[in-house]
Amino acid sequence: MPNIDLDYLARQNDKILEELSVLRREVANLRATAGQSLEIDRRTDPRRPNGLSR
Repeated sequence: MPNIDLDYLARQNDKILEELSVLRREVANLRATAGQSLEIDRRTDPRRPNGLSR
């Protein structure tokens, strides 16, 4: 049976989970920003009828 450094694996796991949390926050921010941009694009689209701009 190979010698496994559980402390090292635990530290690596903590780092990975921390990076994953950061990436999830970035994705959430990007989605929010994209949603706002899309809404602005919809409201300012000259092809869109005036009655649907709300």
